[in-house]
Amino acid sequence: MNFNAHNNKTYIISEISCNHNGSLDEAMKILHGSKDAGADCVKLQTYTADTITRDFKTKPKGTIWENTDLYALYKKAYTPWEWKIELKAEADRIGIDLISSPFDETAVDFLVNEVKVPMLKIASFETVDTKLLAKAAQTGLPIIMSNGMMDFRELLEAVTVLRKNGLQDLTLLQCNSGYPATFEDANLSTMAVMKEMFDCKVGVSDDTLFVDTKDYKNPKPHITPLEAVKRGAKVVEVHVMRSREESKVLMEKGLGGFDWPFSRELHELKKMVDMIRDFENGGNPQYESEEEKQLAKLTQGTVSFDPTPKEMNSRAQRPSLWVTKDIKKGEKFTFAAEKDKKEIGNFDSIRPGGGLHIRFTDIVEGKIANQDLKAGQPVSWDMVSL
Repeated sequence: MNFNAHNNKTYIISEISCNHNGSLDEAMKILHGSKDAGADCVKLQTYTADTITRDFKTKPKGTIWENTDLYALYKKAYTPWEWKIELKAEADRIGIDLISSPFDETAVDFLVNEVKVPMLKIASFETVDTKLLAKAAQTGLPIIMSNGMMDFRELLEAVTVLRKNGLQDLTLLQCNSGYPATFEDANLSTMAVMKEMFDCKVGVSDDTLFVDTKDYKNPKPHITPLEAVKRGAKVVEVHVMRSREESKVLMEKGLGGFDWPFSRELHELKKMVDMIRDFENGGNPQYESEEEKQLAKLTQGTVSFDPTPKEMNSRAQRPSLWVTKDIKKGEKFTFAAEKDKKEIGNFDSIRPGGGLHIRFTDIVEGKIANQDLKAGQPVSWDMVSL
């Protein structure tokens, strides 16, 4: 398939993320189930615990993972890179696209040169990683980018970096990174403004699922995507798993299932796809209750480029600049992301926040440390001789 060939219908992405729960066989089953449900594409995430963060003993407060150490979480949640080549071959065989979100520059090289993905997806957390954005844009591939947690200035900066580095084919996805998000925070009205302002395709990366987002009850996973398509979405991205109950038990044990509160089961994916295709073909798919009709109205929201209060907790987990190897006073700062991070470079763009914004990387690069620094310290201006 070709992404550009889908201009007359919605391009539906089934995000596997960590829902394979450490099993290649499970990932293959989700891949096949996504194809059977009518999705156009499956999406993976490309990182390791050491390329996305370090063992800093940090916990993401105010999120569904607040009792889990980030490094330990990513050690369990990541998708082994060698799986991606097997999954891509199987996707090609059965006729479904496979793409991935890179979380650092080495992942971009791997996805382009070895997996040979047809496009790249920039995840909401990585939209502030201006070095990663530049690298991704320079590949010449189409890019889909979510806007979760971003304010307008951040969105403008990210799009500017992408365009300045040669990106031609951009799709922006309206996204609320509430995990799970509420229907009233979907703010689908924002899509039309993004389309006009940035001259791009738009869509939705949807994390709404439960009517009750406290106790995770009463899933309505088809509503926000269908409403987005009615408002002109050309791309819909949703997280997909095979069993909510099994994933919930795994998460309670700390073994997996980390995305279950905002992931659809395969039968729910199929229902969503069928309703979208019905609408595209001139039909008028109906909601089953007055409650669903009211939820559909809530998703319209307002035009908003401000993070919601729930998203503010997630913003603290976005990447920033950190010292990743001990630095002696008088040594130069050397950026690690283009190289083997374990061997070369002493500061990097990794999660969580707390260090300087990544836009300052090129200023810090090559400057002299004015004090002894230990790995695990966030980079700050008072460390750098300017």
